[in-house]
Amino acid sequence: MNRLIFDYLRRWSLVLALVSMLEFGLGCLLACRPEDNFEFWGLLLAMWTGANLLSFDLKRGVAHAVAILPLTARQIGRSWWLATVAIPAIVLAALLYLGAGAFHHINPDKVIPAGRLAIVSLLNVAWLGTMFNCVSSTPVIHETGWIRMRSTFIGRLSAIMLLGGMLVCQNASKSPLKSIILLGVGAFLTVASWFRAERFALGRAGFRLTVPHYKCPRGRHSAPGGRGGIPFLISTNFVRTFLPLVAMVALMALIWSWSGQAIPRQQAIVLFASMGSFMSCFFIFFLQPMSVLQHLRFMRTLPVSAGELAAVMIAVAILPLIALGALAAGVAGLSLGTPVAITVSKSYMFILAPASLCVLFAVWRGAGAQACVLLLFTMFGFFLAPMCLQGLFHHQEIPFSLTGTIAAFCVLSALLLTRCALMHSSHAYRVQANPSGNLPWVAGR
Repeated sequence: MNRLIFDYLRRWSLVLALVSMLEFGLGCLLACRPEDNFEFWGLLLAMWTGANLLSFDLKRGVAHAVAILPLTARQIGRSWWLATVAIPAIVLAALLYLGAGAFHHINPDKVIPAGRLAIVSLLNVAWLGTMFNCVSSTPVIHETGWIRMRSTFIGRLSAIMLLGGMLVCQNASKSPLKSIILLGVGAFLTVASWFRAERFALGRAGFRLTVPHYKCPRGRHSAPGGRGGIPFLISTNFVRTFLPLVAMVALMALIWSWSGQAIPRQQAIVLFASMGSFMSCFFIFFLQPMSVLQHLRFMRTLPVSAGELAAVMIAVAILPLIALGALAAGVAGLSLGTPVAITVSKSYMFILAPASLCVLFAVWRGAGAQACVLLLFTMFGFFLAPMCLQGLFHHQEIPFSLTGTIAAFCVLSALLLTRCALMHSSHAYRVQANPSGNLPWVAGR
């Protein structure tokens, strides 16, 4: 078990060293300006010292490699728990206090904010335990009944805790109620992560020993009835993507209204609509990658033209966004009025442009580092583009017609260029042992 822990720490030593320096600097900032809110930056640093790094190894198949070791699944999982929760929590807390102590040594007149440092350290434990549960949420084959329901509940609660923490932890130390809720839920999830640690090995390295058999009368063979493959693909991906997006945006709205952002109402509506549409696009391409992109080599063998396949791929990406935008605009119109509905609809309409272009770049360059960089630049570029356009219109809202024109032009251009990429590019059809290079979050089979 010790070698397993040291192997993980050795392979991610550069990332952990960089985060350690930033955590030391965060301690200095807390001692310098204790009245400011730095909890969100603590959450980001904790994410890059915990199980988020281990998830990259799991996508590369490390669970299959360690499954042959003379260790039980519980021993393997708890070794990773110690490496991604216990050890980082102790080190991050020590670095926070060391940074604050170093600043106090240079400026003796400054008082060390021991209370703020303690809350941030406890929140780090909550984030690390929550991230461990999020990464270990892979279903285990032999789990049934209430055990699977319990695992699903803990996984969903961890996702809500992580998303809610991103929105409300900025001023958690100044609100006793928020601190109690975050620390209470975080403590529960951290304890649960210790007892569920073996799910890493069982969920990632597990395999089925048998395949279900379907009886058919002798001599009678017929193709199954129902919809064709392409409609089934589109409808299945739509449901699997649309429902989590609705839950995510609804949770963001509840947390946003509960946190009480101190900004003007119109600016808050525009910011929330932009963040909701951006997070939806990010969810489709990074948190839940499109299945069509992962199996493009097999999709190309179907008896459909390159143009039809390009249309299917873009439809799989933008149809959930269109439906989500229509739903969000309808709810905003009924609750806040028509102007707010127009603002929300323009935000989701504008996000169709980067979504369609992301499909193009993924097909053109394949699942590699170049495609990831292009996808990130595209999404963040279109996220900042409305601000530039508002400057051209003297800080007024972008006309609805201009937003629709930009979105339609990008979608049509992406459709034509994706068709050309399917016919002439070979990056998407290549089988690579590590297609992401140094970007492991798109790896895995």
